Amino acid sequence: MTIPTEHDDMNPQPLPSVRTTLCVAALALLSAWAAPSAHAACWAANVAEPISNDGLPIGHASFVPLHKAMDTLETMARSNPGLDALPEVRLRLKRQVMDSFAPGSHPRDAALHVGGYGPKTWGPGECEVIPQADRLGAKAGISFFINSPLAPLQKWAADEQLTAYLEGERGEPVHGWPVYRGCAVLTANKQVWWLPVSVGEMLDYYAREQQRRIDDWDRRHRRHFDEPLDLAAAEARAADLRKLDERAADAALLVARQRKAGEPEYLRKLTEARQLLVAELDGLRSTRAALAPAELAEPYRLGSGRYRLPAPGEANKALKRLVKLDPAFGWDGRQRNRVQAIQVCPSELDKNPNYGPPMRQAVRALDFARIASLLN
Repeated sequence: MTIPTEHDDMNPQPLPSVRTTLCVAALALLSAWAAPSAHAACWAANVAEPISNDGLPIGHASFVPLHKAMDTLETMARSNPGLDALPEVRLRLKRQVMDSFAPGSHPRDAALHVGGYGPKTWGPGECEVIPQADRLGAKAGISFFINSPLAPLQKWAADEQLTAYLEGERGEPVHGWPVYRGCAVLTANKQVWWLPVSVGEMLDYYAREQQRRIDDWDRRHRRHFDEPLDLAAAEARAADLRKLDERAADAALLVARQRKAGEPEYLRKLTEARQLLVAELDGLRSTRAALAPAELAEPYRLGSGRYRLPAPGEANKALKRLVKLDPAFGWDGRQRNRVQAIQVCPSELDKNPNYGPPMRQAVRALDFARIASLLN
């Protein structure tokens, strides 16, 4: 404690003016508002898509089982220390309920997205996020997908007989649950809902695709062979036109004669182009015929050889597989709001050390036993 001396009493320090005091206080408040926080620990108001993509309101009574599951997931997300420790973000939860891609055989999809939004998306409120935040994108976050069979897959090829997907890269399991494309996949029996596409199936698809190219070529070019230019008829039309416009008649006649003169070469080139298409189809069929039944039954992996088969030096490499949906998985399309699968996906931000690794750790910190208890 400092005791004032007589000298201090005799020579008091000048007091700041009222204007100076107010300016300092205003600057302090402005700085506090403008400076980004060191970490989040701040949740913006939840948002939700107002309707499902089949026109029902997000709060429709039939969606209650999905919302109950999302309530639990939201509670877990809000208590996740990894999310709260993210630097310079504001956290926000968003709910979606969607129709299935195959309503007759699959349940509804739903998703709960936890986004950590950077300063460019902040509004003026204490923990506000602007409406355009999703367009600008989140810096980090976790997404929970419910009944979303295509979330870990990417469509690769499709026709009337086969729809093939690129299987997400297999990762290290999380608490015993398989991981594909960074997402932990939870089902009642830990079985995934897809099967590998075989080499034979994929070669058959390529053959059908090549036959479609040949058929398309025929539709576009066959008339040139079936209906060659009738030069005599073109000359007659030019003669009729000459009665009205001699210059136009000369031009039309020149074009017709040039086209007729070049017709054999044009048809030759068309023939060669079709022969190349047919040769490719023959090569596909020959390749398939040369493979043993066991080779045709192997999972199709994307290599660098012909027809994207593995080259000789790729036999032991971890190549990506093509897969198809397993009809025996047992999706319940009658109870469309029943929770049958959950995927937990961190943001794919591996190149950003501030957000990628922390999000993977945040996922590992979740109570997966509790998440699995939501399956029914």
